[in-house]
Amino acid sequence: MKKSKTLLLSFALALSLLSLSASAEEKSSLEATHELFEAMNLAVTFEETITKMVDVQIRQKPQIAPFRQVMLDFMRKHMGWESMKPDMARLYTDRFTTEEILELKAFYETPLGKKTVRLLPELTAEGAVLGQKRVQENIVELQQMIAEEAERLQKKSD
Repeated sequence: MKKSKTLLLSFALALSLLSLSASAEEKSSLEATHELFEAMNLAVTFEETITKMVDVQIRQKPQIAPFRQVMLDFMRKHMGWESMKPDMARLYTDRFTTEEILELKAFYETPLGKKTVRLLPELTAEGAVLGQKRVQENIVELQQMIAEEAERLQKKSD
């Protein structure tokens, strides 16, 4: 009886130590992720990206220009860094080990890493414009494909 109590107590202690170890690793990974985000200057990057996204929309639809500030406020509230940071941290910690996160941080602290961070909002916005332009250039094809599929579905249901 005494032996089984000792064994049970030892088992419970081992489980709690494992839990503490996993929790410490999780915290360490989360801390490393937050340091990576600092190195990536994500707070500024998110702000610049939001501004560029809104400005691209306004260039495409000038009639919404009077609502620029409303759009910026909305985007900052729902897509701003403070809003997105916890979810972004989870994305990184789910996909990268602590060691990988530290390697990424080291990269983003190099001159090339800093250049990447500086250019990323611009590249993202310009890439979105290119994608939208391609869709616009080929919209007739999309409309034709949709019409054909609608016709096929209509025949199928008859």
